[in-house]
Formats: sequence, C-alpha cells, structure tokens
Amino acid sequence: MWRKTFKRLCVFMVCTLTIFSMVSPVIASSPNEIDPPEPVIGKKSDSISLTGKVDNGNNETPGEWYIGNTPTNPVPNAPVLLFVPGLNNVAQIFWENNDMYQTAVDAGYQTAFIQLYDAGGASADMWNNGALLADKIQEISNHFNKPITVIAYSKGGVDTQTALTYYGAATYVDNVITLSSPHHGSQLADLAYSSWSSWLADLIGAKGDGTYAMQTGYMANFRSNIDTQPLAYYNDYYTLGGTAWGSAFSSTWYGGMYLRQYGQNDGVVTTASSRLPGGSEVAIGDWTHTTIRTGVTFPVFANQLSGDQLTGHPNSSRGKNDSTHATTNRWLHGGPLKEHDTETIPLVIENDVASVDVHLMTSGDISEVRLIDPSGRTLSPTIQSTQNEEGVFAGSTNHALTIDKPMSGQWEINITNKNNGAYLLTADYDSRSLIARNESIDYSHGMTYQLEMESSQVEEQSLTATYRVTDTKDPRNSKTYTVKGTADLSKSLTFSNTNTVYNITIDIDGKTQSGHPFKRTIIESVMIGR
Repeated sequence: MWRKTFKRLCVFMVCTLTIFSMVSPVIASSPNEIDPPEPVIGKKSDSISLTGKVDNGNNETPGEWYIGNTPTNPVPNAPVLLFVPGLNNVAQIFWENNDMYQTAVDAGYQTAFIQLYDAGGASADMWNNGALLADKIQEISNHFNKPITVIAYSKGGVDTQTALTYYGAATYVDNVITLSSPHHGSQLADLAYSSWSSWLADLIGAKGDGTYAMQTGYMANFRSNIDTQPLAYYNDYYTLGGTAWGSAFSSTWYGGMYLRQYGQNDGVVTTASSRLPGGSEVAIGDWTHTTIRTGVTFPVFANQLSGDQLTGHPNSSRGKNDSTHATTNRWLHGGPLKEHDTETIPLVIENDVASVDVHLMTSGDISEVRLIDPSGRTLSPTIQSTQNEEGVFAGSTNHALTIDKPMSGQWEINITNKNNGAYLLTADYDSRSLIARNESIDYSHGMTYQLEMESSQVEEQSLTATYRVTDTKDPRNSKTYTVKGTADLSKSLTFSNTNTVYNITIDIDGKTQSGHPFKRTIIESVMIGR
C-alpha cells in the first residue's frame, strides 16, 4: 500500500515539475521519455518473458529501471551508479529500510536501479539475468549519455560480470563494485540440493534457477570458463566481503553457523567466495549479508567508483578448494512433518563432546520441541526461534539450541508440527576431528572422493560411508554407493550426464575407539561439463 501511494505521489510531483524534490526513485520504463510514467506493478513487460523456477513471492516487472533523485552537489564527470540486486531480490532493497540510495545521492552521484528476472517471481541464472541486464545497461547509459559504474549485491555481481563479458555491455561500464557476491558459489546452495534438505527446500521454494547456478560445482565450472574470456576483466572489478552474522539467532545467524567450517562468512557467502580472480579486494569488514548492502559500506568503496583507480589488494582466491572443503564435525538429517504428529529424530552423540549446537529449520511454525537424553529424561532446553529472511533458505523458520557437556549415547528430539511441512536438522559437534581427510579429485565424467578417517580415533571395522549421488536437475536420477570396514572410505564416482550439477551427500556411521557410536555428514557439489 505504501509503495503504490508513493508512486502515485511521484506522478503528481512530475506533473507539477517538482520531481527533483523527491526522496525516493521514480521509474523509467523508456530511456527516451523525459518524465518517467507511473509503473505498472506486478505486470510483466510485453518484451520481457519471465524465466526461472519456483515462486519467490515477488511481483515487480523485470526490465523496469528507476532513476534516482538528481544530486544538488553533483560530482564532476562522475558515472551513473547502477545498483543491481541479488538472488530473489527486488530493486527496492537499496532504498526501502536502507540508506544506500540516500547516501549515494548525498555524495553527489546520479543513481539508477534495475529489476532483474528475480523481481518478477522466479529466480534466474546468470545467463538470463545477464542478457536482460546488458540490454538495460545500454539503455541507461544512453539515457544519461554517461558511462555507468555498477554496484552489485550478492548474486547480482555474477549477473553483472556475465552481462559485461558475454552480452556486449562492457563498453558502457566504467567500474564494477561487488558486495559479497558469491563468485565461487555458496555452500548453502549445495545444502539446498542435498539429500537431507530436499523436502524443506522444495516446500519453501529454494530450488530456483538462480539457486541451481549458485552451487559451488556449477560456479567452479563457470569460473573456469568466464575467467579465460577476452572481456572478463575489460572493466575494473572491486570486491567487498563480510564476516559478521548479526545478533545471535538473527536471520543470518544460521547461515553463519553452517558456513563457519568453510571459513569467514557473512551468513550467506564466505569471504573466499566474495573474492573475484582478476579483481581487487577493497575490504573484508564486520558486515552481515544484509548490512553490506547499506550506506555504511559506501565510504569504503567510494574511491573505486570511477576511473582506473586500481586500488585495493589483488584477489588471490584459487577457487573451489579454498571454499568448499573443510574438516567436518557435522551431522544432517531431514524429512517431512505431518500435521499435529510428533516426529522423533535420533541424535547420536559420541564420547568426549564438549557441546553440540543443534539447528532445526522448518517450513512453518511448530507446536513443541522436546529433548530426551539417553537415560530417558525429558529436558526443557532454551530454544531460540527466528525467521530466515536472507539467503537460500529465506522463508523458513530456524530454531536453535545448545547442549553443553552432553551425555554420550542416543538422544531424541521430538517435534510436534502445527501443519504439514518439512524440517532440516544440523548438529555441529565441538569435539576432536574423526575425519583425517576429505577432498575430491575431478576427472572427465567422474571424480574420486578421498575420505579417510582418523584410525587412532575410530574402530575401522565399524565404519560405513554411504554416498548418495543426485542429479540436481532431475533428483529421480540418483545412485547410492557404500564403502565399509576400513578407515579409507574413498570412492570413485562416475556420472552419466554432462552439463549437469551432481550433489554428493556422504553419511558416515561408526564407533569411536571406546565403542561409542557417532555420525557425520559431508556435502559436495560437482559439475560435469560438456
């Protein structure tokens, strides 16, 4: 209601020739019109067809772009700043509950904003968004008769590099600033396509084309191709990354906890993934994935907005191995929830565990969570619940609890659901590592996953590794492999389809040297190219 009222006000202001006193942007559906018309909300352009899968709840029009207020103190010879949103975002994220737009205007810059395909209700990959963005970059540059500097948030940075490298927009752009862009993908996208999270991801609409393209396997293939293109770094790229997760149990907290085994992160993207080969890193700061897109970062990248500054540190990210492999002390479990039924989830805790952080994501509200220890005693832990508003699992509800100094054995978590739904449980163990090595070696049409356990910590004969290999385009195409009875649980895998991302979920079961059962889970993503 506020947005519609505001846009009606915009039209009135245009008609009275007082547009320059406005605070929020107005839409420009055609670069040839002096006074931009009122936008038509929720109706796609006749020339733009929607793409992607899964309804993300947005109802803006892909291809529409907006003109910001003309600054009263314009910076001489400055480019127009074009703000590009990220996965499942709309252009309004830069000015609604955000001072980024106002900060840019106050600094003397003309601004513009773009709606990509994600704004129309379904996320898109970098190819569809890149083609659309390239066309609109040319329109916007011609409208202002100026070059553009792009400030791209999250996946918008990948969409932007695609537009400039493959779709002819490079000559219209001066510099590119990327704000926590997953240039190497996000392990949260891998999680969405894993065996254990499939029920939840399907219910909350996490598996759009944009999420598919953000799998680390897909992005490793993408990087190997785009970075060799002649126009890949025709423009200067500057990157920023974040290390904060927000307050405990906030919307980015779960992502931060999940990603911590891969290194520093902002709750959605790791700092390793935010680095772009061939670009320069401006800063890694105390920002979450939400705050990095606000006006607080504008002064940090202000010196990179125009010209051939080449300031910052050359990025040194080596790609996949920097951001996907980690020693894991984690176990995952997931499945459906039936209305008013109680689901019992077994949680195995081995000996000598200092604490276990339990994170339960559900597709909706739950009535009750009970914790039962191995002795049969029912506990009433403090459970923090919050809505996930950022990242791949936006729209789910997160419930978190910590078990300090837990008794070893089999615990139970009982969930009573209000409605039909799904859950994903993640348990992170504060304990010694039981896995000595886990990494993959890719080869044509296959890979060898090297998985070795700490033989001094486990009973080798008790060990079992179950590999579930799933075609993420068609989950019906899935295979299961088992290795058991040895500390070397490695497995050679072959893949039948090319140009396809495969998710590999590995569940490890066994006993420690003292005879206590344990469980661990590893998630891997690999793309088999053409």
